[in-house]
Amino acid sequence: MFTQLSRLPPRYWPAYLVLGLCGTAFAQSNNSVPAQPAPPKPNPAAEKALQQHFQSVFAALDGKAALPDSKNFTDDFNKQVSPAQLKQVFEQVHQSVGNCRIAGQLKGPVSFVSSYLLQCDKGYVPMDIAIEESAPYRIHSLLIRPGYAKL
Repeated sequence: MFTQLSRLPPRYWPAYLVLGLCGTAFAQSNNSVPAQPAPPKPNPAAEKALQQHFQSVFAALDGKAALPDSKNFTDDFNKQVSPAQLKQVFEQVHQSVGNCRIAGQLKGPVSFVSSYLLQCDKGYVPMDIAIEESAPYRIHSLLIRPGYAKL
């Protein structure tokens, strides 16, 4: 590299030195593969609790059961969403899309998060649910996304 620099006018040397050093650093940084975190181990107890919580939420959303008790939700969830607000959201969703059934489930890489697609009379409704990572496995996140109209 130095022999190449000696052929250039001195005013370009700093630029080429910087570029050369950056290229060397870039090549070294790309040679090292970042350590991938180990995938989490399956947790059958969490999977079972997640499925039970989803079934109770789904039944309430579809108007076939009462709203799950607030003890099924984390304290943070209960601080942000009151049972009355949750009931109102469920009623609004049911009124706007009608009766639903489970069209599909997308399990995440961890046992305590899952996404569902509900096929309803008037459209499709995506729903995400997440529970605590360890017992007592209460619901800490529930996201009911806007529905998609049937074509």
